[in-house]
Amino acid sequence: MSVEIRGLNVTIDGKSIIRDVNMDIADGERVGLIGSSGSGKSMISRAIMGLLPTNATVSGSIRLADRQIVGASDRELADLRGRYVGMVFQNPAASLNPVMTVSRQIALPLRLHYDLTRTERLDRVQAMLDKVGLPADVATKYPHELSGGQQQRVGIATALITSPRFIIADEPTTALDSIVQRHIVDLLVSLVDDAGASMLFITHDFAVLSRAATCCYVLDNGAIAETGTTADLLDHPSTEQAVHLVSAARELSLNNATIAATSACVTGMTASRGGTEQTHTRLYDSDIRQEDGE
Repeated sequence: MSVEIRGLNVTIDGKSIIRDVNMDIADGERVGLIGSSGSGKSMISRAIMGLLPTNATVSGSIRLADRQIVGASDRELADLRGRYVGMVFQNPAASLNPVMTVSRQIALPLRLHYDLTRTERLDRVQAMLDKVGLPADVATKYPHELSGGQQQRVGIATALITSPRFIIADEPTTALDSIVQRHIVDLLVSLVDDAGASMLFITHDFAVLSRAATCCYVLDNGAIAETGTTADLLDHPSTEQAVHLVSAARELSLNNATIAATSACVTGMTASRGGTEQTHTRLYDSDIRQEDGE
């Protein structure tokens, strides 16, 4: 699903939050939105989903394929959410319902949007659990019984269960450690690409974004400061905000490399032969070797 944003402005209680934002996401494209905390990233995702606060004033245009979001009725927006647009939230521990089992959580969008039998819903839930790498017995567990990485896999499964055409991932790895982050991002990218869907990946971390998006927009104080391919922005950032974010990502990558090297000294003897399979990834200037698993 293509997304076209033109002249988007969001004001809350007279304060300008988003200022004249223009963005394009082509059908099947993965685009990043990066900026520091408080820059307005999540407010753009809320505007796209029609979930702005009641005291917000919005102007401009947001088109999902041929449907206009700005000014749409609650009924129209409710039909879009879950059916055509899925969202992976920042903190799965907070976004998942604590009194619902994993199976009921994932099946909820199916119950809301499709006339399926209980057996059909359960079959789809089990298939989705398999896709996100969770065992079948997780279906009967509650969120508090899962690790952070498992919780986010449930969040991804819930967002994708209806095969939406557009996915918003709003800082989906912020609450996870660096190794689990990598696996979650790769899983999400793989599932989105397999479905042929589009994705807006929101983050403050270029180290994460480099795995998730081919091009990106840099947001600073509610306005787009810079745009380009992710690779170009990493190699040649031109604005102060982009330079700051790239520098932070490089520093994080070097820190992770040091941690990985230290871990390798301890576990390398046992893991190198007949042990856990290892994968190699390059993040900016650093080579990081990590065990493949959460």
